[in-house]
Amino acid sequence: MAHLRAGRVYRRRRAHDRLRAAARAEVKSMKGFFGSLFSGGERKEDTRYGIVDQMWADFFGGFATSKTGISVNWKSALSVTTVLACCRVRADGLATVPWKLYRRTEKSVNGKTVIDRQEARDQPLYDLLATAPNEWMTSLEFRETQNFHVDLAGRSYAFLNKVRGEIVEMILLDPGRVVCKVNADYSRTYTLTGLDGTTETVPGDRIWHVKGPSWDTIEGLNIVRYAAEAIGLALATEESHARFHRNGARPSGVLSADGAIGEQGLVKLAAWVRRHFGGAENTGKIMVVDRAAKFTPVQMTGVDAQHIETRKFQVERICEVLRVMPIMIGFSGDKNATFASAEQMFLAHLVHCVRPIHRRFGGSADLFLLKKEQRQQGYYTGFVEGDFLSPALKDKAEFNQRALGSSSPGWITPNEIRSWDELPPVAGGDLLYVPSNMVAIGEDGKPMFLTPPAAPAPKPPGE
Repeated sequence: MAHLRAGRVYRRRRAHDRLRAAARAEVKSMKGFFGSLFSGGERKEDTRYGIVDQMWADFFGGFATSKTGISVNWKSALSVTTVLACCRVRADGLATVPWKLYRRTEKSVNGKTVIDRQEARDQPLYDLLATAPNEWMTSLEFRETQNFHVDLAGRSYAFLNKVRGEIVEMILLDPGRVVCKVNADYSRTYTLTGLDGTTETVPGDRIWHVKGPSWDTIEGLNIVRYAAEAIGLALATEESHARFHRNGARPSGVLSADGAIGEQGLVKLAAWVRRHFGGAENTGKIMVVDRAAKFTPVQMTGVDAQHIETRKFQVERICEVLRVMPIMIGFSGDKNATFASAEQMFLAHLVHCVRPIHRRFGGSADLFLLKKEQRQQGYYTGFVEGDFLSPALKDKAEFNQRALGSSSPGWITPNEIRSWDELPPVAGGDLLYVPSNMVAIGEDGKPMFLTPPAAPAPKPPGE
């Protein structure tokens, strides 16, 4: 009997081993299928995750498990209010500024060659950038989503629908449904996965690829994965705080009395306290009770205070990662900004956060949306960054006055300033001006006039 029992156990183990081997083979074949579908068949095994976890990580755009045990991806990261606020601030800096197509030309003014810039409204790309890249998205919505993709996934893809070599439509794609492959000659092909699951490979000139900071020059760094610890800790603290309020109770104080009151007595006592001492109208009243009752207030413990400090600390850490000043999301911490310091903070935000975003997207658009011969003809894209001064009319007036040459030689013509507000040009508005009491000094030490001074009129005879 023992021999038969041992044989049955051995056969069951063999059958179990065969099932496990078949399951591993099936998972391995699925891994190979998804790997070839989403990574061009060249992705190496990542030992940080299990086989199945890695497969789904590749499929849904990747995730990282922080040391808190919470999985962090773009969707869970957006549930952190700080990440959502920072991404919205960065997206607004890109999307709310007019974006236009210009052409730089040369023209002669008073016998001198000057550089002129005009809006290239006759080009189809102008309307795609400034108004609507497709039939269902405005330019603001398109760029807003683009910036979210770059910030949270490290890359943004847009399909370029071309007719006779000209772009007539731009369709924004989910980064998780696009795989970029660099060939041996450094040309690029992109594998797109449709909503119905079908795939198609297109050449590099049909995709507008905007990437964030990159290490391999192919894909942008996944900021969410690299900042998984900061975001995961923020998620953990929010979750623990929420569970505390769901599972625990934190009264403002405890009213205790000698002797047993009973459940019915407790209900009556609670109703009496709410009626006579509850609400703002009863603030400051003196409580008079019998049976040696005592009221003990419940104060915040050191653990609670440290919990709040941790949440504040994580706000600053996430702002550091996304290059957003905390004041831009309404968080000042322990420092109260004055009007002077707040103004400098807003200026620092424009210089160190918004301007790099403009340069990144502007340079990418010039590379992927314009042909080389168009760039040689002087076409380029540009943001109307002077639009940031529109809400501050006083600052805008002072800037325009200085740019025209109120106290130093001007570097902006009147027509250029008028173009910022969509005003038509005026005659004589293409000239630069200098203050009337300030002229250049020549090598001989004498003033250099633009026109020679008129000769004095001859005096009448006899004078």
